[in-house]
Amino acid sequence: MSRSDPIRTNYFDAIQKAEKVTDWLFYLNALLSFCTLLVEQKTNRDAYDAILILFSISVVAMFAINMMLRLYLTPRAEDKRRQDFFSSACNVNLTHQQTDGYYNNDFKDPIKRMAAQVLENSFFSKEIVLRMARCERVKLAVYALIWLLLLLNRRSDLGWLVAASQAIFSEQILSKLFRLEWLRIRIEKTFDDVFRLFQTKPSVAQFNAHALEAFSMYETAKASAGITLSSRIFDDLNSTLSMEWDKVKATLKI
Repeated sequence: MSRSDPIRTNYFDAIQKAEKVTDWLFYLNALLSFCTLLVEQKTNRDAYDAILILFSISVVAMFAINMMLRLYLTPRAEDKRRQDFFSSACNVNLTHQQTDGYYNNDFKDPIKRMAAQVLENSFFSKEIVLRMARCERVKLAVYALIWLLLLLNRRSDLGWLVAASQAIFSEQILSKLFRLEWLRIRIEKTFDDVFRLFQTKPSVAQFNAHALEAFSMYETAKASAGITLSSRIFDDLNSTLSMEWDKVKATLKI
């Protein structure tokens, strides 16, 4: 399914670039932490001081980029995405940067169309998050193995264990996997709830209430997790998931 998504290009690409920078800074910080253990402070004072200065600069840069992500780039992108979402659901123009072919259902009623859009969003998102979680599981397993070997080796310098622990229990490793897994569970629940909503066909008032609840759950889950879905994985899965989505629509007759 071919899609035009200026919001992704103009806003979410900037988020992913910033996140890549923070990832590289994280690995640099981890490397510098180990370097402080390799360089003898007394005999190589200048080199040791240079490592500490570089480490401090890297930490400050990482903090600044994370704040820019959380307080500016991500809220701006999510606001634009919601504007496009409601523009499509209500057939109005809340923004001049609108997607083409991003939402695919034939409903005219705004609430039903919105519910179908939440169903479509959650369908694609749950598969993308699952693929992202699998990659993070492998990464954590490698780090955990190294950490365990250091822990079990009694001859290991305690500083190495501390540095490894700092890396594993950071935002980029263990915390990210937990947030991904939690987001996956919430999105899967959202998809199941909306799918069931279309199957059971409740009264209009009940349908509207549950549809709004599902939209809120989906949006709050994304905001709480603080995870940006991978555009690369989306591109890889797009054609396959689009065919599966057509089957979902045919099943629900939407």
